[in-house]
Amino acid sequence: MLKDIVGVRLKGANFENASDIFLLNSCNGNGKKLKSSKGTLLYGRNGAGKSTLAKAIKKAKGDVQESIEDAEFLDINNSRVMLTDEEKSHIFVFDEEYVDKNIKFRESGLNTIIMLGHQAELVEQIELAQKELKKSKTDYEEQEAVVKEHEKIDCEKSPKYYIKKMRFALQGDECWAGKDKLIKGNRQNTSVRDDTYKKFVSLSTSKTRDQLILEFDETLKELRRAQQGDAVISTKVPVLNMKYNEKEIIKLLRKKIEKPELSERECYLLELVQSGKTLELNNMINVFSNEKISMCPTCMQPVSEKYKHNLVQSIQKVLNREVEEHQADLGAFLMEEVKIDFSPFFKVTDRTELCMKLLSQINTAIKTNNLIIQRKIDNPYTPCEQNIYCISNLLVQLREQMVNLEVERKDYNKKITATKPIIDRLTKINDLIAHFDIQESYLQYLVCEVQLKKDREKLFEKQQIYINAKQHLDELEAKQKNVKVALSIINSNLSYIFFSNERFKIDYRDDNYILLSNGKPVQPSQISQGERNIIGLCYFFASILKNQEELKAYTKEYLLLIDDPVSSFDIENKTGIMSFLRYQLGKFLLGNEDTRAIIMTHDLLTYYDAEKIFKELIEANKTKYGYKSTYQCYELKNQTLINFPYNGRQEYTELIKIIYEFALGNAVEYELIIGNIMRQVLEAFSTFEYKKGIDEVSTDQNILNVLPEEIYKNYFENLMYRLILNNGSHRLNQTKSMSDMNFFSVISTSEKRRTAKEILCFIYLLNQRHLLSHLESCTDVELNLSKWCNEIKSRAGA
Repeated sequence: MLKDIVGVRLKGANFENASDIFLLNSCNGNGKKLKSSKGTLLYGRNGAGKSTLAKAIKKAKGDVQESIEDAEFLDINNSRVMLTDEEKSHIFVFDEEYVDKNIKFRESGLNTIIMLGHQAELVEQIELAQKELKKSKTDYEEQEAVVKEHEKIDCEKSPKYYIKKMRFALQGDECWAGKDKLIKGNRQNTSVRDDTYKKFVSLSTSKTRDQLILEFDETLKELRRAQQGDAVISTKVPVLNMKYNEKEIIKLLRKKIEKPELSERECYLLELVQSGKTLELNNMINVFSNEKISMCPTCMQPVSEKYKHNLVQSIQKVLNREVEEHQADLGAFLMEEVKIDFSPFFKVTDRTELCMKLLSQINTAIKTNNLIIQRKIDNPYTPCEQNIYCISNLLVQLREQMVNLEVERKDYNKKITATKPIIDRLTKINDLIAHFDIQESYLQYLVCEVQLKKDREKLFEKQQIYINAKQHLDELEAKQKNVKVALSIINSNLSYIFFSNERFKIDYRDDNYILLSNGKPVQPSQISQGERNIIGLCYFFASILKNQEELKAYTKEYLLLIDDPVSSFDIENKTGIMSFLRYQLGKFLLGNEDTRAIIMTHDLLTYYDAEKIFKELIEANKTKYGYKSTYQCYELKNQTLINFPYNGRQEYTELIKIIYEFALGNAVEYELIIGNIMRQVLEAFSTFEYKKGIDEVSTDQNILNVLPEEIYKNYFENLMYRLILNNGSHRLNQTKSMSDMNFFSVISTSEKRRTAKEILCFIYLLNQRHLLSHLESCTDVELNLSKWCNEIKSRAGA
C-alpha cells in the first residue's frame, strides 16, 4: 500500500551509486514508528538532486525515465514495496518534466482535457441563452454603428473632423508649414501630420496674433541679412586612398608565355585565343564536357564521346593553367573610373576646377590602360610593348589638392554668420501663431473626443454583455459535450492563483481549447514560462480528479510530490501559488488520513511558506482524525538527507543575509520581493528590540537618540520613513506573511540596493552586535557597513 512507502532506492543522474533516500521516514533510530507522517518538506539548492528524486519516484511507479538506471520504493524495513497498478496510478508527481509533457500550446489552444461529472438538463437554458445572445448582438451592432459614424473624418461630431481642420490651418503657404519652410530654407512646406497640432496646444503668450505676425516679419528680415546669401558647406571633401602600380602592369604586359606544341586543330584554336576569343573556348569546354551532349550545337552534326574528349583536351592544352593565372593577374588591374562629386565646393575656391581636371585625366588614363590590359588578356601569348599612362602621379596630385580643398572648406564655414539663435526665435514665434490658428478647432475637438469616449464606453459595455452571453451559451453547449467539468476546475484554479477571473482563462470554442488573457486570445509565444508553469499546476490537480466524482476523489489514498511549485518565473505570483497549494493540499491530505505529500524547493522563502502549510494541515488533521501526525523537514545535500528544522530565528537570519547579499549586488532573484523582505526584517527587529512597530521606531526620539550622530537621526527620520514606511502599498498583516508581492515595485534596482544598505546601517547603528551576530558567516561585513554608513553621512551632509 502507498502508506508503506518511506523512501526510494535509486541510481542514476546525480546519484552515481545506489542510494536509499528515506523521504517519509517517521521512525526513531530503532525502527519503531513514532507518528503517522503526512509529508515531507525538502530544501535543496539548484543541482542538489531534487529533480533526480522526482524522476526516481516516477521511475519506481513505472514511468520511463532514461536518466535513472534503477529505482524502487522502500518500506520501513528497507524492503521493496510492491504496488498494484491501481496503487501506482495514485502517485502523482509535478515537476518541470510534467509541465513540458502535459502543457503544450498551439494556435487553437491546449490539448483536449476531458473530465466526467454530473450533467444537468441544459436544453431550456440553451434556448434562453440563444435569445439573450441575439438581443445583445443587436444592441452591440447598433451602438457599434454609432461609434463608426462618429469616427468618420467628414462627420462634424467626429474628433477626426477637427484634426483635419487643424491640419488645414497649419498647412498653407501663409500658415505654420509655409513659414517653417521660409525659416529652414526648404523647397517645400514642412510636412503636417495628424498629431502636429499637439506641439502648439499647450503654448501661451501675452501677445496678440497680429503682434506676433509683425514680430515674425521683422525677425525673418534679420535672418536674411545674417545669411547674406551664403550657407555653411556641410559636405566634407572625401579622402582619396586609391593606388595604381604601373610597374607591375608593364611587367605583366611584357611577359611572354611560350606556345605549346600543337596539332593543326590546336593551332586553329590558338588563333582563336590570339584573336580574343578565349571566352568562346571556355564555353566550348563546358558544352562538350557534358555527357548528355551528343550533337554539335553549332553545326548540328553528331559527335562521338571520343571526339568530344579529344576536343576538350585540345582546348585545355591551348588554355593551360599558366595562361589562366596570367589572365587573372592582368584582370586584377582592370579598374573602374573614379567618381567624386565636387559640385558642393564650387563657391569655395578655384581649386575645385583643378580637382575636376585631374579627376578627368585619371579616368581617361584608366579607360586607355584598361583597353591595353584587356587586349593582353585576350591574346596572352603575345607580349605587349605598348606604353601605358602613368596614373599614380596624377593620383598623388589629386590627393594633395583634395586635402587643401578640405582646409579651404573649413575656413569658408568659419566665416559664415551664425544664424541658429535667429532661427530658434523665428520657430518659437511661428509656433505661437499656430497656437492661435488652431485654438478654436482644438476646443471643438476636445468636446467631440469626450463624447466619443462615452460612446465607446457604452459600446464596450454592450460588447461585454454580448461576449458574456456568447460565452454563457458556449459553456452550456460545452457541458452538453461533457467538457465543462475540466474547464470549470482549471479556470477556478487559475482564478484562485491570479486573484482574477480574467487574467487567464481557458475557453472552449469550435472544438478547441482557447487560452484567453484579460478576455483576449493569446498566442503560444506570448505565454511566459511562469504562466505556463501555473497552468501546469492547475491542470495537475485537475487531472488527479479525471474521470472521478470530485466529492469521492479526495477520499482516496494518494502520494503527491510537488517539485518547486514556485519557480523564478513565478515569483510575482508567489502569494497566489502558495495559497492555491494550501487549498489543494488541504483537500487531499485531509480527505484521506493515509494521503501524503512531498514538497521540494530551492527557495528559502517558499520553504518557510510551505512549512506553515504543513503546520496548519497537521493541526487540522488532528481535529479531524483525533490524533496528531507529523511531517519531516530535510535538506538534500551531497545526495544525502540532513535535518533542516524550521526555526524562526533561522528565518530572520536568512532574511538578513538575503538583504546583505542584495545590497552587494547579488541575490538578484529576490528583486521582485526584496521590499517585503526588508519590511519583515524591520518589523522583527523593532518588535524584538523595542516591542514597537517599525513605524514607531522610525519616529521615536528616544530610540533615534541612540544613533551615534545627529546627522544619522535626521537622515533616518526623514528619508527612511519616506522610502520604506510611507509607500502605501503594504499592510501589516500581509507584510508579516510576506503576501504583498507588489511592495517596492515602483523604484529602480539601484534605489532598492541603496535602501537595503540603509536598512542594514540603521539596524547596525542601533545595535551593532545584533546585526554582526546574524551576519557572522558573511565576509567583510564590518568593512562594508562602515563604508555604507559613511556614504549616508556624505549624502545627508550634501
